[in-house]
Amino acid sequence: MLKFIFELAIEPLGLPIQWYWEWCILTAIGIVSYGIAFSKVGEMYRSKTISGRGTGSIIHWIIRFLCFVIIWAITYGVIWVVKFVIRHRKIIIFCLLGILIIVILGRILFGIHKRKQYKTEKILE
Repeated sequence: MLKFIFELAIEPLGLPIQWYWEWCILTAIGIVSYGIAFSKVGEMYRSKTISGRGTGSIIHWIIRFLCFVIIWAITYGVIWVVKFVIRHRKIIIFCLLGILIIVILGRILFGIHKRKQYKTEKILE
């Protein structure tokens, strides 16, 4: 029953990529979330925090769902950012070059200002 609820909850969680990549990534996320949940529930059993099969099962599915959603959200965000950067790479490159030029000019002007200030202090001494 809990597996059915889990499957219903994660069904709409797709990724904005081709279906075969989505399937592979969601499978990997499912395996990782299962491993994390299995490990955490095992630690809880060993430390005598929980006892009983039903309690362990419920906690396992809650942890598994939370891990799945968190990892899915991070993956979705990374895919979205990469697609955005690829789609707008020329604008991003020009902006980064502009920022780099401004930083270089700022450092040059700051160095010139410091040098003039140092020479002025030397003359006043």
